[in-house]
Amino acid sequence: MKKVLLISNDVLHYREKIYNCFYDRFLKDGYDFQVLSNFFQDVNYELKFKKYELPFSVGKYIQKLKELHPQIVILFLHLKDKIMLPVIWYCRLHQIPVIYWNHGINIKTPDHKVKNMIFHFVHNQCDALITYTPDMKKYFSEKNYRKLFVAYNTLDFSDIDKEKVPDKEETKKKYQIKEDKVILYISRMMPYKRVDLLMELFADLDDIAVVIVGPGFSEQHQQMIDQHSNLYYLGEKYGSEVHEIYKMGDVFSTPGHIGLAMNEALFWGLPVIILQGTHAPEVYYMKNGITGYLAENETDLKDYMIQLLRDEKKLQRMSRACLDVFDQEVSIDNMYQGFIDAVRYCERRV
Repeated sequence: MKKVLLISNDVLHYREKIYNCFYDRFLKDGYDFQVLSNFFQDVNYELKFKKYELPFSVGKYIQKLKELHPQIVILFLHLKDKIMLPVIWYCRLHQIPVIYWNHGINIKTPDHKVKNMIFHFVHNQCDALITYTPDMKKYFSEKNYRKLFVAYNTLDFSDIDKEKVPDKEETKKKYQIKEDKVILYISRMMPYKRVDLLMELFADLDDIAVVIVGPGFSEQHQQMIDQHSNLYYLGEKYGSEVHEIYKMGDVFSTPGHIGLAMNEALFWGLPVIILQGTHAPEVYYMKNGITGYLAENETDLKDYMIQLLRDEKKLQRMSRACLDVFDQEVSIDNMYQGFIDAVRYCERRV
């Protein structure tokens, strides 16, 4: 069986779940999917794929490649990971196709000419490229479009049975949430995500609750919670507990920045309302006015969200659209398809 080796920097819990899913799908397609990384986060479930944990070192990684002898190598690395170019050159020397999975450039510094030049050099060295969404194609040179594949970036939700998750009213009763509608903020309390803005805009509404979940909640945040009866902080939640909170929600908002939480919101049928600005690639799934809304400013965000929550027909229509877009674009099957297409492209060229 042919071996596909993913070389990655820090493999966090949500990626490990994706790679378990990839292992099953690659196996069906005749490949053994394995992962080599400098770090794997501890998880409370079995990892199906073989993992190899080594601190970044050019010598150690070249030696591991010699030992494993993969037929395909996929790189998920940053420019600062100094093993990347030596690994690419080793693979080229030994005729091992290399696929680079990346944004195209550093989207936080899109105008950095030197970084962009290095990224494009790396792209030229690789046999195939994988990116997150179709609109990220603009970050790659046109000459590389022929070897560029889209793996719609997402999470794996295949183990969640929505029917077994407690219904909305049961969860509201559990957390003593009395308001009719619920705005969810589920994420780290990073300043640029603007949880403070969400609390300020929607404090003291009789019919709308703001429910906040995630690490990093400050004493100042807690003081605001204590002063307003419709604001709730439920702590850090994971697994089944966070599933029931998602199911309890009506809309989702991390006003200043959205990432993979966009995918979770769509999975649960929650329209996402956020401010215009710099967001992660997953904002691609935001179909403005259909699966959510990109507000021009803070007033616009508040007015739109209140109007939506008080218009049941529109809320239900947008909720159905979220579920449809999830099925069409955001499922793990679409993400895997980009990978297997890139692998097969490389094999055809060997």
